[in-house]
Amino acid sequence: MSGRGALRGALVTAVWTLFSRVLGFARDAVMLAIFGASAATGNFVIAWMVPNLFRRLFGEGAVSAAVQPALARARAEKGEEGARQLFARFQGLLLALLSVLVIGGELVVLAWHAWLVDAPLADGAKAAAARAADLEALKLTAWLLPYVLPICLTALASAPQQLGGRFSLPALAPAILNVIWISWLLVLGPGADILWLPAGVLVGGLAQWLLQWPGLRADHWPLLPRRPGRDPELRRTVRDFLPVMLGLAAIQLNLMVDQILVRELVSEDANSYTYAANRLLQLPMALVGISAATAAMPLFARLAAEGRRDELGTHLRNGTELTLLLMIAAGGGLFVLSAPVITVLFEHGRFTSADTEALTPVLQAYLWSLPAAALIGLTARACQACGNLRGPAQAAVAAIPINLGLDLVLLPQMGVVGAGYATAVALSFQFLLLARMLRALKLGEALRWARLPVLLLPGTAATSSAWAVTQLLGDQVETAWGVALSIGAGVLSASISAYFLLPDDFAQLATILRRRRGGS
Repeated sequence: MSGRGALRGALVTAVWTLFSRVLGFARDAVMLAIFGASAATGNFVIAWMVPNLFRRLFGEGAVSAAVQPALARARAEKGEEGARQLFARFQGLLLALLSVLVIGGELVVLAWHAWLVDAPLADGAKAAAARAADLEALKLTAWLLPYVLPICLTALASAPQQLGGRFSLPALAPAILNVIWISWLLVLGPGADILWLPAGVLVGGLAQWLLQWPGLRADHWPLLPRRPGRDPELRRTVRDFLPVMLGLAAIQLNLMVDQILVRELVSEDANSYTYAANRLLQLPMALVGISAATAAMPLFARLAAEGRRDELGTHLRNGTELTLLLMIAAGGGLFVLSAPVITVLFEHGRFTSADTEALTPVLQAYLWSLPAAALIGLTARACQACGNLRGPAQAAVAAIPINLGLDLVLLPQMGVVGAGYATAVALSFQFLLLARMLRALKLGEALRWARLPVLLLPGTAATSSAWAVTQLLGDQVETAWGVALSIGAGVLSASISAYFLLPDDFAQLATILRRRRGGS
């Protein structure tokens, strides 16, 4: 892939991701309307983190960091057939490992549930409610665990497609899940038992995996796993896979403990607010940060393999600067529009204006973590492409005590808002560690700091314009057309600023967009 090819891949991923995220917001709105910001929703959030832990460990980041370079090496050394055999064998190894983990996890959850049922219960309604909530969370976890299998196989099926320049089907997969999820919620309807929700999630996971088959067939990749066998290249891939997986495990463990602390130090329904805030945060993260990192990894891997580190560093700086520009614009706009956006998206059914008032400062606190979170994706992949697979994992582990320590200090004082500020500080520290690693790898600075003022100006223009429109509209800003008008004003201001301040970047983007429209 060329640098231009990486940008095209990022744009394709961003477009389909936008579609998926819009559906995701509709899903969350329907879910909150049916179940509300309740203890049941909080229990689902806790249970949902378990399959998401495995998805991120064995899917997404680890696949792109370890499997894509391995497939590229196998193709160069053994040809197309060698790469296909490696993919099928790794798929077989992953399926076997995940099956063991799911079965073991089910046994642990069932044993925990049985112990909790038989454990002595303290007197009082509060103790009974807490016992009921814990039992419901365990039941939801047991039902959701099998989702690990199809979603991780989906992530693995994305690796060879992206390596070949096919980004659409992997990016579209979450939309399939959201469509099925929303449909199942509508079938369940108000007053439904949340224990029925995992059934729709499992069907959606299977549909995501099947969606990848046409893309695999197009380049003749095997659809089904094969017995791993004794393959030296497979062992090398697993060795590369493990440190990436451990780093992701540290991140997910951090998130899980973070959610547990919010639940224990604030309230049983507080997780509902952290979940909703993170869902809103994921739109700019997915459109910009994840799309850029996903599309850049094949380019970084090729340049590193060819020893072209100076060129890799240049592409990395271009990517981080454009990502930072877009993230500041998106984050600033969402900051001033937090309350109207939450009202339009979520204030339906059992989600009330009081919930909007409680969620708004939580979202605004988490928004401070956006720039660092996006830059971590690109800088970590640059390190991994150059063979430093342990460095990003070590940076993730080093950020954990900062995040959890700040949680313990801030949550009792500030409530759920404290979790957002703790996350922002920890992620900023993690990015600084990765930036230092880049210099050690002779990739130069992650950012050209002298350009920081010009990168901040489009975001400042977007934020100011969005705020001005909210003042002009008054109460009407809390409508769909009011939010759309405010966002449009922000986008227009940022675009005009970028056009005059960054003409070269704007010209390159316009060229890529024309190529996409022309079908080339």
